[in-house]
Amino acid sequence: MIFLKKIFSLHIFKLILIVVFSIGIFLGSGVSFFFEFPELDRLKNYQPNTTTRIFDSSRKLIAELYLERREPTSLIKIPIRLRQAFLSIEDARFYEHPGVSYPDIIRAFFVNLQSGRFVQGGSTITQQLAKVLFLTPERTLKRKIKEALLAIEIEKRFTKDEILEFYLNQIYLGNGAYGVQAASKIYFGKKLSELTLAESALLAGLPKAPSKFNPRKNPKKSIARRNLVLKRMLSEKFIKKTEKDSAQDETLRLNPFTLNQIPETAYFVEHVRKQLSKRYGKTMYRSGLQVYTTLDISLQKDVDKALRRGINTLNRMRGFKDASKKRKKHPKLGDRFQFRITEVRRKKILGIIGIYEAHMKIPKKINYKLLNTGDIVLGKVKKMNKKSKRIFLKWEETIQGAVIAFDPRSGAVRAMTGGTNFRRFKFNRAVQAKRQPGSAFKPIIVGSALSLGYGPNHILMDSPFVERIPGTKRVWKPTNYSEKFYGPVTMRNALEKSLNLATIKLLIQIKPKRAIKFARRLGIHSKMYPYLSLALGSIEVTPYEFISAYIPFATNGIYARPYEIERIADDENRIIEKFIPQFNLAISPETAFQMKLLLRGVVTDGTAKLAKKIKLFVAGKTGTTNKYKDAWFVGFSPNLVLGVWVGRDSNKNMGFRASGGSAALPIWVEIMKKWSKRKGNKFTYPISPPKVKLIKIDYKSGFLPSKKCDGKIILEAFVDGTEPTEKCL
Repeated sequence: MIFLKKIFSLHIFKLILIVVFSIGIFLGSGVSFFFEFPELDRLKNYQPNTTTRIFDSSRKLIAELYLERREPTSLIKIPIRLRQAFLSIEDARFYEHPGVSYPDIIRAFFVNLQSGRFVQGGSTITQQLAKVLFLTPERTLKRKIKEALLAIEIEKRFTKDEILEFYLNQIYLGNGAYGVQAASKIYFGKKLSELTLAESALLAGLPKAPSKFNPRKNPKKSIARRNLVLKRMLSEKFIKKTEKDSAQDETLRLNPFTLNQIPETAYFVEHVRKQLSKRYGKTMYRSGLQVYTTLDISLQKDVDKALRRGINTLNRMRGFKDASKKRKKHPKLGDRFQFRITEVRRKKILGIIGIYEAHMKIPKKINYKLLNTGDIVLGKVKKMNKKSKRIFLKWEETIQGAVIAFDPRSGAVRAMTGGTNFRRFKFNRAVQAKRQPGSAFKPIIVGSALSLGYGPNHILMDSPFVERIPGTKRVWKPTNYSEKFYGPVTMRNALEKSLNLATIKLLIQIKPKRAIKFARRLGIHSKMYPYLSLALGSIEVTPYEFISAYIPFATNGIYARPYEIERIADDENRIIEKFIPQFNLAISPETAFQMKLLLRGVVTDGTAKLAKKIKLFVAGKTGTTNKYKDAWFVGFSPNLVLGVWVGRDSNKNMGFRASGGSAALPIWVEIMKKWSKRKGNKFTYPISPPKVKLIKIDYKSGFLPSKKCDGKIILEAFVDGTEPTEKCL
């Protein structure tokens, strides 16, 4: 009775389709001769889409770009156990049938009849190949008949081994992997020759439903499917029972890297991808390019780690408590925390703060799909329930940052990161954010003055300054960071202490247009206006553009054009493009040397004393903007120009007195210390150009030393003809 109900529950039309389909297959083997299959001509010279690979400067693979990840492999290199695993679960009589398996079709007919729906199609490996290469996935009679006819024709034109090779290189196995070689690397991080029997069986179980049996998403279902494959292999006598039992007991060990790139390189890779897209368009995803970049992967990892750690520290300085630490006190209304996400829902996230379960609503502007468990977020307690041990928080914005490192000798980008989490924040602040450099722009004003013949001992008056803003009744009344006035100071003192008022007076003397012209020579092409606020870095510029402007200070005045791609080769490693480093003399060697010593003074006696910990000749300048919206430190050693920017994407106050010295410099120092240790660099004092004299002067006054002045004496660099002649009084 139950069986009859099932029969009557079927649509009669479906029954007719299945019967006709079965008859059609029998006839098809005879009439396929009268059909033409132009698609099969493509299969003879089939060239699958191949992956574009991106390498770092040491030729280490850091990323792969593809629409369909493929690594074509000849059948002889595919292990026999892996082939047997696929055959046992997908088509055990593959080497016997003519392309379609009539017993399987009949079996599928009765299964469909009993279930009341189309659940099996009796497809052979050859039919699956025909469907994947030439047909749509729809389940219709017309498509199934054409699939069968194509399979029969494929069998006539190709050997069984050729068909199996096509199939194993073409079949989709989930996670973007097409073919067994790509899947082996994605899931296990192995070559095919390294796969175990259990791993081979797991891959063979994927074609039926790659998403359902994905070992990352559904490990239990994946293992159950793997064990079914092993059982079939035993029944087909491909393996012994002891091998089956041993493979079933094997623990599932997946490759920890689920992305198609090293996570720390995400911002750099995306920057490179955009360049490739402009040159090659969509062909870059399928042409197997080999892209060799300038990236130093060790430095890149240090940069990524230091920025993440630095941002977490800054958020704590803003008052966000670390929820991971054990807390004796209960949270209170208004408390601010940074905590890790334990669960993501459509409209809110969950976390743990002490003994409380934290609930926080996700703002509409944030795509919840970009949030993952383990991500760090910030929140302010707005409601709590002590009985249920739940607290409810309001979403708070994190500080963000960017770091870029250049090799000043060539312009090569050695590291780049545009934020703390590329998955959540695709915006690359290193190359896309327009921010004010603040006091970090002052070396450009000072450098411009030096190029005009000023000496580092030039006296400036650090005193109050007021200017009416044209066209308004408002006045501009800048102050120093310390809110003090220092009176007469040398240009060196003004730079080391980052004195705003003294720098404004210097800009008045040299004229803003001359400073802009000097900045252009350093490679800054962003808009600059000839206003006195230029002395305080009021322009908007990307970190990439601004940090690269320090390259001539690190060299002998030579500007090396920044670049990321050294060369591009085709899939046979034949060179297509090769970048030739480009140089120009931006500033004189004399000015560059003087700036080296002045910026070294910022480290030894100024706002960047933390950098003295580094056992190299390092120099640089802190930068802080009005209301603490931006914090910078841009510095260099003889072979690395490194810059750090931190701030909020909303361009709001960071929440505390976040200066360049307290917010950006610690990140810079952490990176540079690791760099110097790894490179084994020693402290070497720069060699002065022929036209520069090193003369001892009184630090405070800038004059030659005398017994009447008992202050500090320093060695200062002067271009011939600009050295002091008077003694300190």
